[in-house]
Amino acid sequence: MQFMRFINFLLIIPKCLPYLCYFCLRPNQSVFKMKKLFLVVFSCLCFQNLKAQSLTFGLSDYTILAKKPAGILHGISGIEYITAKKQWHLASDRGNYFIFDSISNIRDFENRQNLAISKKTGYWFEAIRFDPKYSTFLYAVENEYKPNNETNDTTTYVSYYDSFPPAYLIPPMHLPADNKGIEAIAVTDSGAVWIAPEAGWQGETEFGNDTIHFWKFDRKNSGYSEAIPYTYVIDRSGCPLSTTEKRGGISEILAVKENQLLVLERCYDEKVSKKIKAKLWQVTVDGATLKKDPAPAFDFNDNFPFVVDNLEGMAWWPGDNEKRQILLVTDDNPGLKNSQRTQLILLKEK
Repeated sequence: MQFMRFINFLLIIPKCLPYLCYFCLRPNQSVFKMKKLFLVVFSCLCFQNLKAQSLTFGLSDYTILAKKPAGILHGISGIEYITAKKQWHLASDRGNYFIFDSISNIRDFENRQNLAISKKTGYWFEAIRFDPKYSTFLYAVENEYKPNNETNDTTTYVSYYDSFPPAYLIPPMHLPADNKGIEAIAVTDSGAVWIAPEAGWQGETEFGNDTIHFWKFDRKNSGYSEAIPYTYVIDRSGCPLSTTEKRGGISEILAVKENQLLVLERCYDEKVSKKIKAKLWQVTVDGATLKKDPAPAFDFNDNFPFVVDNLEGMAWWPGDNEKRQILLVTDDNPGLKNSQRTQLILLKEK
């Protein structure tokens, strides 16, 4: 990593040579003007560093698991890797929780599922995260918008657990819209937590209102700060004819740096293409706003080798390589009547 940074530094120097020559060849340079020279070089370095912060990804690998009822990985909505234990944790939106050891490639999830630790929790998970700095486990739950034969619970919330008893980061609230609760959590290296609603909080979910809010919670020794809101412009143009999906949806987020996130947006175009439309965006804090890059970091509908399904979970793939990788998982939804299958997709930084 340090060697590559040194090489990148050397590559910047030729771009600054015209400015260096201009200042060095002019006669009677004062100390003040030499300070300007330093500022020019510094500006070049900063500009190059800002450019390097934009991430783009390419498809590295994928696998499609067996159709229900074969196997155990169904309805997966949350995924996380715990480095200290070298474990993958996967959670479903119907309360199932799985722990995998010794995963070296994405096909091992299917090949080793008989060896996975499996638990039934009762929680309808939508996101799971682990903060290694404070050894804190966080999870988002989304129940139903209206009571039905599966549950009478109509709430969505975020909890965390670092010692007994667990606590709420966001207490239970009624779902802001049908099938639109809280689905996305990101944890930064400092322990700060970002939370994104799927389509906005109460009063933000309707078609025509594109501005919603992410909440950031800074980590304190005794817990977390009050929520700090950041505006975000969600894409509601992907599935405009759909009854519920016209609102768009944020299904997961990942921390890149303290003030940078990857945001996974997707919707199901039930009326026209009958396909999922999905894009991965990098966003950066700009004042009280999360600003999207001009182009997505990855577009799942741009020459993708198969029809992507209901993208739900996202986590960094382990490794010390210069190019980072992301593992994504799809939710094949409840019931045996649909033909959906769990997909595992590995993206690699370009």
